[in-house]
Amino acid sequence: MRISGQDNVNTISKSQTEQVFDSPKPAPRTDRATESTETSADQIDLQSQSGLLSQAQTASSSDRAAQIEQLRALYQSGQYEVDSEALSQSIVAGTLNGY
Repeated sequence: MRISGQDNVNTISKSQTEQVFDSPKPAPRTDRATESTETSADQIDLQSQSGLLSQAQTASSSDRAAQIEQLRALYQSGQYEVDSEALSQSIVAGTLNGY
């Protein structure tokens, strides 16, 4: 069996391939001076979050103070033992993170 006109099978023009494979071009950049004169409707109000932040800090500091007092009591009584595995993992993680 012979197929005639085989040269016309699966032909795609260059413009069609450009439509499929070319990525969209980015929009041209605007001048910073133009952007600064425009007003923006987007705003963030951080004042409403300040109360929540102070509450979190207060709760955290009281919890931390309780932990410190508990560790102090264990150390003074000689019952505090360092978890060497946790300490070594912390040292390695700190080194890898640049601390």
